[in-house]
Amino acid sequence: MHIKIREPQTAIDYMFLRNIRIQVFVIEQQIPWLWEFDEFDEFDTSAIHLIVENNQQIIGTGRFYPSNDDSIYKLGRMAVLKNFRGLGIGTKILNKFEDIAKSKNISEIYLEAQSDKLSFYLKQNYVPKGDKYIMDGIYHNLMSKTIL
Repeated sequence: MHIKIREPQTAIDYMFLRNIRIQVFVIEQQIPWLWEFDEFDEFDTSAIHLIVENNQQIIGTGRFYPSNDDSIYKLGRMAVLKNFRGLGIGTKILNKFEDIAKSKNISEIYLEAQSDKLSFYLKQNYVPKGDKYIMDGIYHNLMSKTIL
């Protein structure tokens, strides 16, 4: 495997990252199409998207954007194609976002983890905040991590 993580550069890159999310969230997890995409998926937003490539095949993605406070960012829409899960790619995506956070002096990252993925985020030192809740028909937990 030769993993490369980068920000999308072209409209085609954005098309590929959308396709990853469609495969993982819409097809696999049965989340309605209309719930998957929002204003942070437009080209001219403050969101930072990442693309994960393996030998020039796009296999994962995630996004990151400021909340009401520019020192706190929300991470979400992390997805890795089924055949590439369990290989540490999710950890690499998180590490890349945390590096970006450090470079931007972001103090905290929060996310809404699917509850069955809670242990993954706990291993990365994210801390649960409150009880689980249902979002998009799936149980989630609010989690955060202090960066600076």
